[in-house]
Amino acid sequence: MERNEKLIRMKLWQYLLPSIMMTAALQMGNIVDTMLVGNILGADAMSAVKVGMTIDNIMEIPGYVLGVGGSVAVGILLGKRERDKANRVFSMTLTVSVLCGIVFALLSVTSPVLAEALTGGGSLTADVRAFIFVTLLGAPVISLALQFMNYVAVDNNPSVASAYVIVSNVINLALDYLILKYTALGTAGAALSTVLGYGIAMLVLIRYLRSPKRMLKYVFPFGRGGLASGAEFMLALSTGMPTLLYMVFLTTKDLGLNTMIVRMIGNDGMAVYTVCANVVLLVELLVGGIIGTIASIGGVIYGEKDYFGIRSLVKHVLIYSYAVLLVILIILWVFPQYVVALFGITEGVLSSMASAALRIFVCSLPFYLLNKFMTTYYQSTEQTKLSGIVTSLQTCVAILPLAVVFTLAAKAAGLDLLNALMAAFVASEIVTIVIAFIYRKLKYKDQGFLLLPEKEEEAVYDISAAADLEEVEKVPREIIGFCKAHQVDAGRANLLAVAAEEMLVNIIRYGGKKADTIDINLRIADDTLLFRLRDNGIPFDPTDYSVDSGEYEIHGIEVVRSITDRMQYMRVLDLNHTVIEMKKS
Repeated sequence: MERNEKLIRMKLWQYLLPSIMMTAALQMGNIVDTMLVGNILGADAMSAVKVGMTIDNIMEIPGYVLGVGGSVAVGILLGKRERDKANRVFSMTLTVSVLCGIVFALLSVTSPVLAEALTGGGSLTADVRAFIFVTLLGAPVISLALQFMNYVAVDNNPSVASAYVIVSNVINLALDYLILKYTALGTAGAALSTVLGYGIAMLVLIRYLRSPKRMLKYVFPFGRGGLASGAEFMLALSTGMPTLLYMVFLTTKDLGLNTMIVRMIGNDGMAVYTVCANVVLLVELLVGGIIGTIASIGGVIYGEKDYFGIRSLVKHVLIYSYAVLLVILIILWVFPQYVVALFGITEGVLSSMASAALRIFVCSLPFYLLNKFMTTYYQSTEQTKLSGIVTSLQTCVAILPLAVVFTLAAKAAGLDLLNALMAAFVASEIVTIVIAFIYRKLKYKDQGFLLLPEKEEEAVYDISAAADLEEVEKVPREIIGFCKAHQVDAGRANLLAVAAEEMLVNIIRYGGKKADTIDINLRIADDTLLFRLRDNGIPFDPTDYSVDSGEYEIHGIEVVRSITDRMQYMRVLDLNHTVIEMKKS
């Protein structure tokens, strides 16, 4: 028997749709938001919202960093079956994020000063000030939303996370239209609808909070055990470092580009750049959810050292992502004028300028997607330094100097400045890939693109079996043969074979109709035998079971406990994960 991809593919599809829907709803809200502002309030108001988003990005840094970093850290900890640490990470990051949101809300009084600094006192100042004021006031709500969007997905409830984002954005867009169309709030109304959408939609989270599948529990982080919580907070912050770099560099990039465009190219150039930025959101809408499954699933299976599963997951994610991107590229290249018209740009000269710029800009998207994948993948597999390098290059370090060089060169040569700026985006994505490749080759000389061991560092027996008694009866014999080949004490090998047989038979008999596949992994680490079973049966914790003559009477569990040194159980990715440990001799 060999290891197959069935459970990994099943989990990918289970998490894929909610992840796509969640990302799609999130980005669709941003895109349609911009469309509504452009069509109802005009191109200048749309540009003002884009400029004001610089402050929005700063406000969201704690929520994003601790939400993404914390959820990845929690996934890895759950994969290692360290639930207490996972709870401390969850609790500490949630608390700190909300406290930061309160601080930002208090800073809303500084919105006039911030707007003046961002616009240089130009015609966009009033609209930018109104947008920033309401955005900062809503910071506590947004901070809490960013936490739950990440944690709920990794905690066995991807559909609830998806539902929350969808509902919040539906409310946001409905309020957006009503407020922008029928009130005089202007850009402040665009910010208000977003805050209200996330706040009202939190009613959806009641399902998660009451879910029996929920592994994460809130524990007060500042009382007894506070030092331990602080250690877990640093773990989340370390894991979230690429996201922190992304947010900091994104803010720096937006500040630099917005200033350059407004002052060198003008408000029309800012409007066109806003459209191109929303095209990136469109790609995120359709492709970001696919890549996002790596963060939800990859951290867990990496924590289990399931390198076969990681490779399988990556292969499918890249195939699906580029297939979708190909369709997007064709549409954007063939119909750019219709795309820019969606944002209220329909005038002849401005429409032609925007269409030409968009055609150049879309050439960057295939490279953008690869960089996006590398950032997410390396972050999820604890290669945070490499992930941070890709993030910093893609988001700011490459694009800002290249944008300045390309624009100044175009000005000196009498060429179109906006088209030169779009070409700089293409060049920056390529430069990021090249530098990441060079760094990877210098730092990890003998490893491939995924930075996984080509050969297992430990002796490993890794197979998948159908939930069928005739098929799994071979497993005990193969375990004995594997142990014999690796000098494991014959008596211990026989005991482990008995334990394996009991566990497999119980999974098949009591796992329910959905239990059709079992991943079996035996790893010899130092002087310990680590035997792992992963199945898609009904939730069942063998460590907490006692014979009660009720629905089940699984006497074999007592046998397994008596002949093994340790048994652990976690319900992760909505799969049963049972690990048995025995000494080699």
